[in-house]
Amino acid sequence: MNRNVQFLLSALILLTASCSSNKNQKTITVQEQVGVPPSLQDSKENLLVKLTTQQQNELRIETVPVTTNVEDYVVFAPGVVFPAPNHASIISTPIDGQIREINKNEGDWVRKGEALFHLQSLEYGNLVSEYLQAFAEEQFQTNRLKRIKQLVEETISSVSELERANAEYERASASVRAAYAKLKALGVFDDEIKALTTSDNFDPVLHIHAPISGIVEKSFVELGQSVNALENLSRILDTRVVLVRGYVSPDDARLINTGDSIFIMRRDETFGVKTGAIISSVNPGLDENSRSVVVNIMVSTSENWPRPGENVRLEIVSSSQKEIIAIPTEALAYDGNQPVVFVQQSENVFEKRTIRIIEIGPRFIFVESGLEEGEQVAISKVFSLKALSRYDIIAEE
Repeated sequence: MNRNVQFLLSALILLTASCSSNKNQKTITVQEQVGVPPSLQDSKENLLVKLTTQQQNELRIETVPVTTNVEDYVVFAPGVVFPAPNHASIISTPIDGQIREINKNEGDWVRKGEALFHLQSLEYGNLVSEYLQAFAEEQFQTNRLKRIKQLVEETISSVSELERANAEYERASASVRAAYAKLKALGVFDDEIKALTTSDNFDPVLHIHAPISGIVEKSFVELGQSVNALENLSRILDTRVVLVRGYVSPDDARLINTGDSIFIMRRDETFGVKTGAIISSVNPGLDENSRSVVVNIMVSTSENWPRPGENVRLEIVSSSQKEIIAIPTEALAYDGNQPVVFVQQSENVFEKRTIRIIEIGPRFIFVESGLEEGEQVAISKVFSLKALSRYDIIAEE
């Protein structure tokens, strides 16, 4: 019985030792499988592309030095043409009345100060009557004051009477100025007011004049129509100068300033005629509808172009306000989503390097970090270098 127990214990010990040995052996095997792939063991070495003599002769890679300069860049943006400030005007009637005469129709050119409408108005007649009465009273008080001054000098009239006459004159003069101001508020010219005092009869017709020169774009009334005060009669546009509003993305807007040069083109003509101008102002906030920054350009038209309401293309040429690294766009490639360039280390060795970009223009790429001044970057056969760099990694793995 004791022998059987001893035998079982010995067998159990041997079995336990065997399992422990197998477990250790398995653990060691797993540890040997965990490691870093050859392509990632030396990241610096994997970024280098080494060309053979044959590859070097076939590719003939061109390079340019990295410099830090103030480079011009171009931003393209859409634009819309609007009437320029102080070059568009709504003509409205200041009082109630009836359209008696229309001198200019839609499409007609009108000069500043030219009469557009003749408005027959009882209210205007009352204001003219008020002015004439005040003017006559002032003339009477003026003559009366002269006579009393003369009588006072001859000691015929008293000083108190002179003071009363002077007060009456001041009151009459104030009434004239008030009546004159009412007529001026209606837009009556000085020569028209003067003519009222020299004419025996007057026609209660108000002449409504053009405040600017331009073309009658729209007429809102017809002959004989009754109108109320402040009702619109017509609209005048001076298209010799227009306002172009450009809509620029916030990223582009931070590099655009007042005074930058700009070229305006028709939207459907990429290589058409360009009109040059400068940016007049930049709105400080975002446009609520387009979520863009609005730049304003005052443009003198040429051959009646551009016209208000037209969509145009803008080419904004500016220069950065600080020295930054600029490299040609031909040097840029992408490794996934990362922008990369190939920096020449020696005659046949190029380093694939990730860079950080500020702005991509049509000719230059503005780099924030990743390059140093004086380094040489490849600007030709960049995609061939990219393919060789990936081939080296795959071959190494």
